[in-house]
Amino acid sequence: MEDISEGPTSSLLASSSAVSEGQGEGDAQASLLLISWNVAGWASTKALVQRHYGSLDKYLERLGSPAILCLQETKVQEKDMKNEVAAKSLGALLENYRSFWSFNLASNRDGKGVATWVRKDIPCLGATQSVLGIPDFDNQGRLLATDHGDFVVVNVYAPFVGNSGSQEVEAKLRFLEALQTALERLRQGGRKRVFLCGDLNLTHRLEDQQLLRRVVKFDGEGLLRVHNKELGPYEDWCDSWVSSKEVSARAEVPAEELSAEAECVHVRESGCVPWLRKMVQPPKLSEWADVFAEVHPDAKDRFTAWSQTANLRYVNLGTRIDYVLCDRATFQDCVVASSANALAGGEKPVSSPSSLSSSSLSSSSSSLAGTALPLPEDGGPLEARSDQKGPTPTATASTLSSQAALNAATNFGGWHASASFGIARGEGLGLQVDDMRLNDSQFPARPHTGLIYTPPAYSDHIAVSVLLKRAPLLSPPQASPNSSSPEPWAGEAASASSSLSETSTKRSQPWTMQRGIASFFGGGGGAFGARGNSSSNSS
Repeated sequence: MEDISEGPTSSLLASSSAVSEGQGEGDAQASLLLISWNVAGWASTKALVQRHYGSLDKYLERLGSPAILCLQETKVQEKDMKNEVAAKSLGALLENYRSFWSFNLASNRDGKGVATWVRKDIPCLGATQSVLGIPDFDNQGRLLATDHGDFVVVNVYAPFVGNSGSQEVEAKLRFLEALQTALERLRQGGRKRVFLCGDLNLTHRLEDQQLLRRVVKFDGEGLLRVHNKELGPYEDWCDSWVSSKEVSARAEVPAEELSAEAECVHVRESGCVPWLRKMVQPPKLSEWADVFAEVHPDAKDRFTAWSQTANLRYVNLGTRIDYVLCDRATFQDCVVASSANALAGGEKPVSSPSSLSSSSLSSSSSSLAGTALPLPEDGGPLEARSDQKGPTPTATASTLSSQAALNAATNFGGWHASASFGIARGEGLGLQVDDMRLNDSQFPARPHTGLIYTPPAYSDHIAVSVLLKRAPLLSPPQASPNSSSPEPWAGEAASASSSLSETSTKRSQPWTMQRGIASFFGGGGGAFGARGNSSSNSS
């Protein structure tokens, strides 16, 4: 397939210049920014972006003009993009980007869906949602691959299991194993660089959730041995993983005493955590790198997702389940190891004037801004209420500390839980949605490898960012001379030339199918023939 990319169209497309902090101060190199974000429903997120910043184009410019943007859980269906008007309303057609989409084609047609925006100066040979070559998985809209010549980006939204039974766990493990097989195939024996971006719905380190969220295993008799102490027996906990919070409350022992026996909350998904650990552990030696964990190994309580219904972002009781992974050679050659000082939350920035009228914000919003954030102390549900006692954001903190992570998650207390008493009872996030002093804090001072603390109203997840050195990224890695070169694409995506089929790319852009029909009747252009004309308007 031909390269469907376009040359630079404006200064917005110029590569960002950043210090390669992993190789010493002053060694400035042209860089490219990659961002991955679970938006938990793109239509509502897009509406807020449009309302706050005028257009998606302008918002992306404020984020640092990412070369590639991967979104998960879009909840957009193929029928929602049946023509260009519908596609533009969802931001699919932008002046400086082109986008590709993966849809849930299964019978249930529920959520899911992923999408990838590629800046027009970045080579792109095509896209497909047929990544695994297994229709039962590929048709769920959980995967999308974009081929950029020397590198491939795989956008993923892995299954969420929760309290589901063993069949769901087994299905998730099969999905993950098939995904790893596809990633290895895409590497072509080391001839391509590969990125995996998205929500894996998994943690693999204890640091990826606070102690209260970790779990401990009771034996078949309902006993747990901790520090030569025996807890139990508890008949209802026989042969079960139980949260440290529940055990601490019931056994009346400090949660800290359970830390030696604690495990990741997702260890209950048998086989899934070991799968991820085998891929990315130990750091610096594994075949795949968990970019954030390796660049910021000492950062504490840096999570990417929180329960909105329980208000857990406001106590920073979350999990890190969103990732950018890449093959080891690409990590060593291309990833910029940003300083810990680039992480948000270390020092409260000087407030800037709001760019949006704040007339909709009542005085009760201001009175809530300094409310202390709670940490649950009993055995009840984990939720944040403004009348509970808990950790309080501070003006300064070490960027690697838990305090800085809390500062970042709450914007130094600016984002807070709903009040449960007084005249502001029930009011909280709704009053903060259009406060642009809060919303503008999401934009980093400069592109970096780390996290972007997007507003709580936008999603219950925040974005993961990776800064990449442009020159090595756009050149192939040094493959072993004896390495094999399997066909990179499988199933519908495969073509005789070992490149993506044009059909699979068109299916990721449903609005082009309509143009193809129009061109048959003399409208001209076709799917790629009128590049640039169809995407001249921002959305």
